[in-house]
Amino acid sequence: MKRGIYILIVALLVGMTGFFVVRRQCGCILIEPSGLHDGNSQLPELEWLRRKFQLSDEQFTKVSALHLAYRPTCEALCMRVMASHAKVKQLVHAGHQVTPELKLALQEHAALHVEGQAAMLAHLYQTASCMSPEQSHHYLEAMLPQVIEMAMEPDSMSGSH
Repeated sequence: MKRGIYILIVALLVGMTGFFVVRRQCGCILIEPSGLHDGNSQLPELEWLRRKFQLSDEQFTKVSALHLAYRPTCEALCMRVMASHAKVKQLVHAGHQVTPELKLALQEHAALHVEGQAAMLAHLYQTASCMSPEQSHHYLEAMLPQVIEMAMEPDSMSGSH
């Protein structure tokens, strides 16, 4: 079961990293304050948030700033997780037993997942603090399962034990 959780977290982090790498390679310009409230936002990945939670321009500006500030942390964590995953995979394929080196690599890999999950939770709470209490409640209700419960859903675990 733990293996399935790790696979889901890695897949999520790899997907996020892929998005940011492609976006960066396409030469996308980051946000300009004047472009925050028009229909052509430089952060289309946040437009759903603005619409779903009916954020004011001021709230959207704050949320966008937090998103941009968190992006380097997210990218760095994703890169570290991918490197750690590659190391574990290499060690697994290099032998037929759990060596002390493999055990240490697995522990480091698990610690990276904890670090990433804690960073994402902190980011969600910061983002929620930019919203009204009602918006914040609905936002956290929608987003927290993505960080803490998604890997626990039985359907997402099928065949990965």
